Amino acid sequence: MIDYVEAARFCNAYGAHATTIDACRIGLSLDPANPMLYVYRAAAYDEFGRSEEAIADCEAAIRLDPHGKPAILALITLALVRERLHDHAAALAAARNAIAIDPADREARAVLGTVRAWHGEYPAAWLELECHWLPERMQFRARFPDLAEWNGEDLAGRRLLLVHSQGLGDLIQMLRYVARLHARGAGEVLLECNPSMIELLRGFPGIAELFSSGNTPRERFDVFARAMTLARLCGEDGRPGRSTVPYITAPAARTREWGSRFAPRNGDRRVGLVWAGNPLHDNDRRRSIPLDAFAPFAHAPHIQWFALQYGPHAGDPAPAGLSLTRFGNDIRDMADTAAIVANLDLVICADTGVAHLAGAMGMPVWLILPWRPDWRWSPSAADTPWYPTMRLFHAAEPSWAAVMTEVARALAPPAA
Repeated sequence: MIDYVEAARFCNAYGAHATTIDACRIGLSLDPANPMLYVYRAAAYDEFGRSEEAIADCEAAIRLDPHGKPAILALITLALVRERLHDHAAALAAARNAIAIDPADREARAVLGTVRAWHGEYPAAWLELECHWLPERMQFRARFPDLAEWNGEDLAGRRLLLVHSQGLGDLIQMLRYVARLHARGAGEVLLECNPSMIELLRGFPGIAELFSSGNTPRERFDVFARAMTLARLCGEDGRPGRSTVPYITAPAARTREWGSRFAPRNGDRRVGLVWAGNPLHDNDRRRSIPLDAFAPFAHAPHIQWFALQYGPHAGDPAPAGLSLTRFGNDIRDMADTAAIVANLDLVICADTGVAHLAGAMGMPVWLILPWRPDWRWSPSAADTPWYPTMRLFHAAEPSWAAVMTEVARALAPPAA
């Protein structure tokens, strides 16, 4: 016998939302009082932008089981749908109601933090957003059982190790706070990072030593902090101008090395493209953009196109008319990526680490966001306090077609 609840859960997890809707319809014909079928169908409707149907199914699930896990999941979806409909107060209320059922529910708290962060309510968002990074917290506490994690107190000359196991872009975003750590009394700041970041960050102001992830000798530091806590611990409130940009610079030798590989501009702009992020990221299917969606860019005049894409999507075929210079396996690490960016006039990209890199370098960068962006990006504003040289473009629906046309229009030179 088919378990329609499990089938719906599986299909939603892998993006087969139309199949979820079919499975729930059949399941509800057999078991009309099953709240989880309404929960999963509401989530699928939400993915298609069918907000009223999603709301109706959320409310049905809550009526059937007002105090259990189905109600929590329904309220989480309801919060996201209400926010998409620009009803911020109702979104906050739904998230709070989910937490009231189970104050320890990690997903409900993370959604409340996300909804707050979307509106720049950072001081209220930070503790809730910690729920996103709870597994990382447990990982490092297990690694350092003899140490207390730094929680914002005066460091009193102690040597602080920054650790990180999230994405490269997350770390780049948080490096802006290193100077504030010294203001809190840090004697030295050490950093563990992905090996691909070592050359880029060599000589970064305020960092005494760099180590590849997991390889810092225990005797080198007195206390540790996770990089993703720095915004909260340093009192980030989202006001523009609090952080100095640029705070990352491409290595000069690498910049010259890559610059020699570029043809003369001859009046053209050099524009870099990145269309896909880490395929292992749990939100990758929403944030990565198929390269063929960039077809409208093929008609933009006086542009030399360069692919900064690396990883499994580096060889994706370009749409007709979009002539891409690719560097592929020649990109060894993030220092090479930064050097390429330094030789460009503009970077256009999906929500990846390269967006953070270009923003931290103070380079012009256009970020193309999915219809429901990550917590750090406004769902509607065209700018962001994180990077003053960044312009945001928002997909208003699951399809990329409209926003890519909008970006292509922005590329056109102004009328004489």
